[in-house]
Amino acid sequence: MCGNVYPGKTAMRPEKIRDKEGKARIRKGSKEAKKIIRSDESPALHPLTNRIICGDARAVLPRIQDRSIDLIVTSPPYNFGQSYAQDPHDDTHGWNEYFENLLAVWRECERVLKPGGRIAVNVQPLFSDYIPTHHIISRQLADLGLLWKAEFLWEKNNYNAKYTAWGSWKSPSMPYVKYTWEFIEVFAKETHKKTGRSEDIDITGDEFKEWVLGRWSFPPEIRMKDYDHPAMFPEELPRRLMKLFSYKHDIVLDPFNGAGTTSLVAWKLGRRFIGIDVSRQYCDTALARITSAAGNKATSTDIPIPAPVSDNPF
Repeated sequence: MCGNVYPGKTAMRPEKIRDKEGKARIRKGSKEAKKIIRSDESPALHPLTNRIICGDARAVLPRIQDRSIDLIVTSPPYNFGQSYAQDPHDDTHGWNEYFENLLAVWRECERVLKPGGRIAVNVQPLFSDYIPTHHIISRQLADLGLLWKAEFLWEKNNYNAKYTAWGSWKSPSMPYVKYTWEFIEVFAKETHKKTGRSEDIDITGDEFKEWVLGRWSFPPEIRMKDYDHPAMFPEELPRRLMKLFSYKHDIVLDPFNGAGTTSLVAWKLGRRFIGIDVSRQYCDTALARITSAAGNKATSTDIPIPAPVSDNPF
């Protein structure tokens, strides 16, 4: 017998069958991504907690145990391909090298995250060269097997978006788009669910209702000159991320710690921290800020670089 077995119905095309199978796998994957995976903490990590570590993140991160970090909050340095005035570090790299260096750090971040651990990356769309930085970083994290969890738009409110003739003025030939926000990309490892004790939840109901909305609005850091740092996020940014995505006593890592805002907020919120930065100046600044708030309970250390790398790889 030839033709259609069921009159009035057409046989499903192979691509349709593949599409249905793919959707089924996605649904199953979504369910699997909500499972609870518990991870015990090793005492071997304790000597590194509540420390500012001065060193290249690519050299320091391998010293941290697998599956040991609860939350990573960071913002990769923006001075690849551009120079900051008064920045003592000549960190300019081509874009390819920039993203290769970042990928090396992300690989280590994925390794050290606990199951259910999260990584939150604050990044702005860079204005030069039309490089969609937040998309590229998100793709890097997804390609490492991390689960996309959220994207926040951080509206900074006070960006000085002057109308200029960059690109073109009053012409469709090459309009130049100005951004008043930055992105925060959040990914999870292996599962979207994170385990923790109910008594270690410190987010309020009002905070939760406000912060789960994907658009945040608060001003940028206004004290960057005080800390001699060209690109700091304000304390409000890691405060929201830590209360929304971690429990008290969790370990929070920042591999690009800069002047120490992530570590400082972690301490204030009763989390443990590991802050890594290649700049001795910024490490000293971070330590001074934390010890001012915490007394002498935070310490600083240099971890020897085990392999030859440049002094300022980023």
